[in-house]
Amino acid sequence: MLEVFPAGQCDFTGVFENHGITLYLNGCMDLCQRFEGKVAHTQMRRGNIIVSPAEAPKTFQYRGDSDFLVIHIAPVLLLRLAEEMKGSHSGTVEVLNQFCVRDLQIETLARQLWHEYQTHDLASGICAESLANQFAVHLLRQYSNIGKTAQTPSSKLSARALKRAVDYIEANLGNDLTVGEVARALSMSAGHFAHAFKGTTGIAPHRYVVERRLELAKSLLRQTQLPISAVAMRSGFSTQSHFCVTFQNLTAQTPSAFRRAQ
Repeated sequence: MLEVFPAGQCDFTGVFENHGITLYLNGCMDLCQRFEGKVAHTQMRRGNIIVSPAEAPKTFQYRGDSDFLVIHIAPVLLLRLAEEMKGSHSGTVEVLNQFCVRDLQIETLARQLWHEYQTHDLASGICAESLANQFAVHLLRQYSNIGKTAQTPSSKLSARALKRAVDYIEANLGNDLTVGEVARALSMSAGHFAHAFKGTTGIAPHRYVVERRLELAKSLLRQTQLPISAVAMRSGFSTQSHFCVTFQNLTAQTPSAFRRAQ
């Protein structure tokens, strides 16, 4: 789950059900945090990150002109992924508190999720689920008691399994696909499938789906006179606006310009 907070001021104590990742987007915010009897105080700026463990009370006092995102990661997701990772132990998974750190991978993932939120395409299940898995794996590796001993499965998909996955995706491009659905078709866990798919193809499942949807859209634009809104729907995009933005970002043309050029 993603929450967006505008600049302002606040003083509160919270106990969160999920692990939280906070990314500051812009500006400058004066922040004081109290956690487990320790006080931390600094100026938060663009790219600064806080990692907050679930079910541990924290007090925040802040004032400033910085907008920030909070990404919530369910503890059950971390537990499930930890069980699939080589080198993980059978004990509990604890996320470690982090205050005012920089992490380019978290920032990139968070801004990608923020982009999906802004384009109203969080209904794209395969993208949201893939990003959640990437956040969870990174938390396990870098900010947990398991640490870097946790390694994701390195296996690749067999040629037969890859064909089954691709065939399933192609047959459901117009639907709201999730990693879990494709994985179940292969009798695999979602986490294992996502890493094996990327290890085999060099591309994450959600990115592959976007590219295939774009190819389907191009075919419809070339071969039919369907309205752009209908092309977007048949290609699996949740809104026409998101389809147009994605199409232009990846082809440097609007769908209408692409159709005219054909």
